[in-house]
Amino acid sequence: MRQPKFKTVNVTCPHDCPDTCSLKVTVDMSIKKAVTLKADKTHPITRGYLCNKVNHYLDLVYNKNRVLYPHVRIGPKGNKAKFKRVSWDHALRIVTKNLEEIERKYGAEAIQPYSYSGTLGMLGYWGMSERFWNKMGAARLGRTICIAAASTAGIYTYGAACGPAIDEVPNNDLIILWGTNIVSTHVHMVPFVEEAKKKGAKIICIDPRETRTAALCDWHIQPRPGTDAALALGMMHLIVKNGKHDLAFLKRHTTGYEGFIKNILPKYTPDKVSKITGLKKEIILQLAKEYAATKKTYIRPNYGLNRHRNGGMMVRAIMLLPAITGAWRNKSSGVFVGSIEEMWNVDLNKLQRPDLLKDKNPRSINMIKIGEALNDKKLNPPIKSLFVWNSDVANCAPDTTSVRKGLKRQDLFTTVHETFWTDTCNYADVVLPADTALEHLDLNAPYGHYYFSLSQPAIKPLGESKSNQDLFRELAKYMGYKEKCFKQSDESMIKDMIDPKHNPLFTGITYDKLKKRGWMKGNVTHKKRDYIKNGWPTKDGRIQIYSKDTKKLGLGAYPNHIEEFRDIKLKKKYPIQILSPATHQFIGNSFVPVERLRNMASRPTIEISKKDADKRKIKDGDLCKVYNDVGETYAHAVIMDTMLEGVASTQKQYRGSLVKNGVNVNALNTQDVTDMGEGPIFYTVLAQIEKS
Repeated sequence: MRQPKFKTVNVTCPHDCPDTCSLKVTVDMSIKKAVTLKADKTHPITRGYLCNKVNHYLDLVYNKNRVLYPHVRIGPKGNKAKFKRVSWDHALRIVTKNLEEIERKYGAEAIQPYSYSGTLGMLGYWGMSERFWNKMGAARLGRTICIAAASTAGIYTYGAACGPAIDEVPNNDLIILWGTNIVSTHVHMVPFVEEAKKKGAKIICIDPRETRTAALCDWHIQPRPGTDAALALGMMHLIVKNGKHDLAFLKRHTTGYEGFIKNILPKYTPDKVSKITGLKKEIILQLAKEYAATKKTYIRPNYGLNRHRNGGMMVRAIMLLPAITGAWRNKSSGVFVGSIEEMWNVDLNKLQRPDLLKDKNPRSINMIKIGEALNDKKLNPPIKSLFVWNSDVANCAPDTTSVRKGLKRQDLFTTVHETFWTDTCNYADVVLPADTALEHLDLNAPYGHYYFSLSQPAIKPLGESKSNQDLFRELAKYMGYKEKCFKQSDESMIKDMIDPKHNPLFTGITYDKLKKRGWMKGNVTHKKRDYIKNGWPTKDGRIQIYSKDTKKLGLGAYPNHIEEFRDIKLKKKYPIQILSPATHQFIGNSFVPVERLRNMASRPTIEISKKDADKRKIKDGDLCKVYNDVGETYAHAVIMDTMLEGVASTQKQYRGSLVKNGVNVNALNTQDVTDMGEGPIFYTVLAQIEKS
């Protein structure tokens, strides 16, 4: 009997999660197939275990729902679409013919690229694709749909300084998990929290919802959604009032602390904050007291907070808490919203080649306003060609009905490069097969810690699927682009990115070392990152309590609570605020093709308080219509005693085709933007719920 030979390959999970796990994939060389996928036991964050989603990763790779060959649509756009398999040559000739005709007739700005985080491998996310669009001079895309408000708030306040990552958590006395459900969306932080707890640290969860994470914590605090800035400011008011602030730190390391302490904080009395947040005064007093009792504190907010209309200001207020107490003096303490501003700091001039634009200055379309842009009859030139990859625009963008109306336009040519048959594929003229992380090379830089990793190909691309990199190389050939940069290999591009002169975190890291080990920790102890000694990466080297940037936006120079809903009539008409956090089983639309995970998720649900359910005669499990003036969706009621009255929660970006009327909760969203960063306001949604 022939004995199979096996090889083990270092691969990285590329999905939109802070953990960015290091994987060991075993391939049976006799059948050229990956047979096992396990967590890397040596990786200090992955620690030999995976989340519920990635445990099923091979079910994703070898999935009957994969797009394995190019197809062209032969039926109508929408859920009745039908497709015919064609060759790559035929498909690319159709695509390039369209691109050339649109460019000639309307100009390159009529061509709209659309992508986001279907893969967070750095090449696949924003490598060869950006070179291609720069050469063409196509319209830009404002990639704002996830972290824009929080990232902007952080840069306005601290510059591109991201704080201590999750492996520093056990060195603290108090940990606040603020608006983050780590058990479902950041599971590799859990052991660090548990280790801190064993050492005697207190764990506090601040979240309007009862989550799996709340069960881990010593104390669960439930403010009304959108009131977190008031809570943070109320804490700071009490800390200063009781003389627990670090005045020496404020004098040395901040700008504007005097005016903040004198003019802003006195407004946030316990009585006022109690009224805004719905929390009892005793809770606010106790929270401030416990936070101020030690400088060894760690706050981990997450990006759900920044999906409120006032999200940027909420994150900014929370981020200033360790500046008030001086917690930054302890290298393991402070606040950590994410590491992306530092970890993704690569030389984009080399990676994306903006010089290819020459003298062109294309317009930019905010990706959350794609529905408006596709339907705007005054837009000049109109969007005539849409090219989608790394994204399921029919489900992920706000105001789903508007987006799908635009996608149905007969004069719009849409190309979709996808791994699976998503709802967006139903609107495509051409569907091109995309590969998975097991099938290509890429560099991964996480946003939840400081470990870079090299994801190496374990198997050949299934069917005729191509990586994003190879797709845009092929398109460049078909378009006749002659520049050498379109022939640069993935390995060479990664080596260009690993540049310690541009980013000190790369100091000591090489391509060969990454290839051998799979991962390496960024140089977090580099002298340039000693912000206490050298100053913060802001204009004056100080933490910006007073911000000229927020003042220019009309938000005021200091953090403040901004009311999320000001239309009283709208609040009466639609009295339930709808939250749509990430799910335990999926990452957006990723992993929906895995049948076992779909069965675990069962069906779209909406968590609702008993009081709100009783008012509407809704019982547990009832199918409910959730609606407002923008749109409607459906979900089954889950009645929870702990849910705040006037608040309900449903799944983020549930695949619309699995919902009764074909659209998910994003059908309720407007295309309005956040207070800063022009991000989406997925959580600033008012609706009515009724039994269907």
